[in-house]
Amino acid sequence: MNLFIIISASLGYATESIFGFGGSIVTFLLLTQSITAKEAVSMLPLFAIAGSLFILLSDYRSVKWAVVGKILLYALPGLVLGSLFMRFVPETIFRLFVLAIILLYGFNLVLGRDPSVPLVWRKPLYVLGGFIIGATSLGVFLIPVAGPEFGRQRAYRASFALLWLATAAGRIPMYMINGVLTREGFSSAISAVPFILVAILIGYYIHRMIPETHYKRYVGIVIVLVASVNLFTMFF
Repeated sequence: MNLFIIISASLGYATESIFGFGGSIVTFLLLTQSITAKEAVSMLPLFAIAGSLFILLSDYRSVKWAVVGKILLYALPGLVLGSLFMRFVPETIFRLFVLAIILLYGFNLVLGRDPSVPLVWRKPLYVLGGFIIGATSLGVFLIPVAGPEFGRQRAYRASFALLWLATAAGRIPMYMINGVLTREGFSSAISAVPFILVAILIGYYIHRMIPETHYKRYVGIVIVLVASVNLFTMFF
């Protein structure tokens, strides 16, 4: 099982290193082939800390610190509520809900459409995004809202790394308190960290070779394919 977790997390965070997002999504989709959705979600913050910290250290000067701080101000209260709420959702409904969100987001990336969010809606959507992160460990609601504020490719990638690092640090104690993150899950996740770092380093060099006009679409294709396989295995 540890080997499967290591491979899944390494592939996921190689994706994160290349594109600045998608690591938790791809890792979740792979992990849920063998473990429950809630078990997978409970490990994601540990992977996110390892992956995001490496990305952040490699390009910290590109971070839009003030923008990230503003987003966290609104997202963290929602994150706490989402972390507490997660334990009460039945497993099957929880997994289907997460997969539906991932598929919609993946198709949006493949089509290359960036939704326009009016300024007046951003603050409440940051709160909602924080709740979704707390409940599912996935930042898909924050990406289309916060992305335009981060700007171009390097700032986008580095700023999201800081955002994921901060939200992951908040989720770990919450998941431990509500019993979703077990001692076994914690140990398994930690064992994958060295391999994640190697995958991230490889992804960093790939990132520098990808044209900015295509990199979001590529990860969207990966997300749609893996999510579709995940849904297929659930029903067939």
